[in-house]
Amino acid sequence: MELNLKDRQKLTAVTAKKYRTAMKKKKTKILDTFIEQTGYSRKHAIHVLANEGKVKLVGKRIRFLITHRNKSKRVYPVIYDKKVLNALVLIWEAFNYQCGKLLAPFLHENIKCISSEPKFSFPDETVAKLQKISAATIDRLLKPQKATLKIKGTCGTRPAIQHLKKLVPMLSHFECIEQGDGLWQIDLVQHDGGNPSGEFCYTLTITEVKNAWTVHYALKNKAFTWVYHALNDALTQLPLPVRILHSDNGSEFINHALLIWCKQKGITLTRNRSSKKNDNCFVEQRNGATVRKQIGYLRYCGDKGVGALQAVYTHYDRLFNFFYVGRKILSKDRIGCKLKKTYDKPQTPFNRAMSSADTPDKIKIHLKTLKKHTNLMSEMKKMQLALDKLPSFAEPVPEFVPKPKMKPLRFGSYGTIF
Repeated sequence: MELNLKDRQKLTAVTAKKYRTAMKKKKTKILDTFIEQTGYSRKHAIHVLANEGKVKLVGKRIRFLITHRNKSKRVYPVIYDKKVLNALVLIWEAFNYQCGKLLAPFLHENIKCISSEPKFSFPDETVAKLQKISAATIDRLLKPQKATLKIKGTCGTRPAIQHLKKLVPMLSHFECIEQGDGLWQIDLVQHDGGNPSGEFCYTLTITEVKNAWTVHYALKNKAFTWVYHALNDALTQLPLPVRILHSDNGSEFINHALLIWCKQKGITLTRNRSSKKNDNCFVEQRNGATVRKQIGYLRYCGDKGVGALQAVYTHYDRLFNFFYVGRKILSKDRIGCKLKKTYDKPQTPFNRAMSSADTPDKIKIHLKTLKKHTNLMSEMKKMQLALDKLPSFAEPVPEFVPKPKMKPLRFGSYGTIF
C-alpha cells in the first residue's frame, strides 16, 4: 500500500535522525528500506534524509529549519477581473481579433478614444487596467475564445503555363526583402464556402513588403478583366509607389495580358520559385490575418457579393493601414535545437512609411492629410455595419458531387492486368 504525503513526511522525520547517525553499511540498508516505503528516487531520498530537520545559518543572524513539506500555494490577487475580460473581448472582436503582442500597443494608444463611444463606455477603473495590460495577459485571458475560431479554407491556385513562367523572373523570399520600397506582393483568396465548383467571388490582396501597406479588392471571379480593373484602381489609390509586382505561379497572374499591362505601366512582374510558397509570405499571411478573420468562409457570388465584400474592405483598409500595429522579423538565430526570432517594435504601416528615409516628403504630406481625415471609431462603426449585413448576401453552397469511383485494378505477379 502506498503512503500518502503526510505519512511520508512523518517517516522522513523519523528516518533522517537514524540515517545521519548510522555507519556507512547501515546507511545503505536504511536508504534501501526508505526508498521501498516512499517510492522516491535514490538521489532525492539521499538529499531528503541528509537535510531533513537541519538548522542552517544564513549570514550571521538568520537561522532556518529545513523541512521537506509541501508549501502552501501562493494566492495572487485578481487584478483583471470579469469586467476587464468582457471589455477586452468586446474590443478584440471589434478590432480585427489581434494577438496580444499587437493588441496591447493598440490599446495603450487608443483606449481613451475607444472608451469615448457609448458602446465601449467602460468604468474608469477598467479603462486604467486596459491602458497598462500586458500582451501575455491578453493572450492568457483570450485563450478560450481563440480556441473556438480555428477553421481552414480551400485553395484554388492553378499553375500557369510553363513557357509563360520562363518569361517572368523569379524572386526568393530574401530577394524580395532586399528590393526596398515599391515591391508589392499580390494574391487571391476564394470565397467558395468549402466547395470550389461553380463561380464565386475572390479577394485580391495587395501588400507592400517594406511598409506592410495593404489594400483589398473584391472580384467577381478570377478572370483577368476583374484583376485588371482592380490593379488599375490600385495604381491611382495607393499612396506609395509601385515598382515591382510579385505573385505566385497561378495562371490568374502569370499570363500574357498581365505581362503586357505591366510593361505599359513600367512595372516589373516577378514570381515565386516553384513549390516555394514562402517566397510570397508577406501577402500570404494577410489571407488569414485579414481576409479570413473579417470575412470568414461563407460563399459569395455575383455583383451583390462583390458589393458586400468591398463595403467591408473600404473601411477595413483604412483601419489596418492607419491604426492596426504589426511587427516585422529582424533576425533568426538558431541556438542548439531552438530558433530564436527577434522582432522590431510594433508599428502601423502609416508609421513605418512616415519614419522611412526613403519615403519622399510629398508622400509623407499626403499620408498626414489622409490620417487627419480618418477617424478610428467612425471607420470601425461603418465596417461593423457592413460586416453585420455581409452574411445576408451569402449564397448556399452547392452540394458536393464526388467523381465517379474507378473500378479497382488487379495486378498479377508480373504486373499484368486481368
